[in-house]
Amino acid sequence: MIYVSGLDFTRDITQFSHLQNRGEELLYSASRKLMKVLRFPFVLIVTCDRAEIIGIKKVPSESLERALSLNPAAVTKCRYHIEGEEAELHLFHLASGIISPLFGEDTVQGQITLAAETARLAGSSCPSLNKLCNAAVAFGKEMHSKYRIRVFDRSIADAVAARVSNDRNILITGSGENARIVASRLLEDGHVIHIALRDESKTFLILPGTSAVSYDDRMKEAEWADAVISASSGLYYTFTEAECERIAPKRMYDLAFPYDLPPCPNVVRISDLGVEEKEKENVISLVKAEALKAHAEYISWQERSEERDALEERAEEVAIESIRRLSSHIVSLGLSPDEEKNLRLSVIDSVKKAYITKHYERSCM
Repeated sequence: MIYVSGLDFTRDITQFSHLQNRGEELLYSASRKLMKVLRFPFVLIVTCDRAEIIGIKKVPSESLERALSLNPAAVTKCRYHIEGEEAELHLFHLASGIISPLFGEDTVQGQITLAAETARLAGSSCPSLNKLCNAAVAFGKEMHSKYRIRVFDRSIADAVAARVSNDRNILITGSGENARIVASRLLEDGHVIHIALRDESKTFLILPGTSAVSYDDRMKEAEWADAVISASSGLYYTFTEAECERIAPKRMYDLAFPYDLPPCPNVVRISDLGVEEKEKENVISLVKAEALKAHAEYISWQERSEERDALEERAEEVAIESIRRLSSHIVSLGLSPDEEKNLRLSVIDSVKKAYITKHYERSCM
């Protein structure tokens, strides 16, 4: 059985800032610590929004937290545990991006691949866990080539447009698809739109009819605007709580997840808009249905692997028994110690191969 013991960074981002962008170095150091206390195979995965141990036995939460230099008492609310088939399906869902805060992201595939490779080199993994990770990554790539995973429902843009209908000047932070869809919808209603970009090299992404402004000037722009819409995908708040209070009573709309604005009375999130995200729900349903098929293929592989292992074990038993029966004959040949050792190894190897070959021949008849 597979077990997942994880930490959700989005529940308390500040606790996990020291884990960001450390990649392979973090995986190696944390895995070495874990191997001192875990006596079973596992893979450690660290993404932008979570850390997980995928193991063949249940992992105590504190083992993961200590390995990542986290205070267990401070991250209790961030813990989660999954086991069995649900845990295996979880990895497929994770690789597809449908459970990522930035819905539909694909960078997690590379993070899972790195985790599997690091675990293999560190000696903490096993063939079945390696296969599960590889199968999940292959599934995630297939889903992104088959479906348009990263969706932003038009219903959200329509709901925001209705809310800001009396506001002429709008500041939007972010240059991603979410920001562009909202900006396009608001342009239809004749709003004046300024877009603040974290990365000025992405100015080419903004829509004709909008104006790009410096991210450093976002506070001045927010004071100019009648409403502020945040659609940035950054890990940290675009405006602090104090800055949101300065901007009040202007409405601020947070269309990002993880949230891009702190909880304040003047902040409206997607969940507050009361809209149905039909496109997103449809994608989730499609991917989950496909995940069930991919998971069934993994289980089939696992069953075949177990059969192979059992066959290898029986072949080894037959080979050892053959050596026992031939032992006196081999000794009577008067060979040197090295020659006798090589002969015994050759007999064992030949008997194992013959046994396995005959087994497959019978199964094909």
